[in-house]
Amino acid sequence: MGNIFNLFFTNNVRLIDVFITGPLQIYISTFLKILFFKYFMLITGILNITFNGYVFLLKGNYIKKLHPFLKLFISENGKYQIHRFYNLSIMYPIFLYIVLNFKLPLYLRVIFYINIVIGFNYNLYNFISIRQKRLQ
Repeated sequence: MGNIFNLFFTNNVRLIDVFITGPLQIYISTFLKILFFKYFMLITGILNITFNGYVFLLKGNYIKKLHPFLKLFISENGKYQIHRFYNLSIMYPIFLYIVLNFKLPLYLRVIFYINIVIGFNYNLYNFISIRQKRLQ
């Protein structure tokens, strides 16, 4: 199972975040009236595009050297476990709250919900599998 998963989810999965997930988050922010959630979605979308675009370029050897400041955020596995923990414990619960409590067009609600389920499972899988590799 792990080999199939790793084969399917290579560095190219970051392009989904750059061209679909990040823009989706920014688009959803335009529907939100409560400023905290509006700016949370907007900033999350911008950071999603920026972070995953940079990591894609770095892991694809388009960028040869990691910027010293970004060493705090980018690990050999893309992101540090604390980042995955944040995604699982804060970001995705807020996303779920938004999809369940705010008026969004049905198509957007369905797409966002699918994004939440896939993203949560992807982060959970990597959080568990990378942790297990470190314990071995």
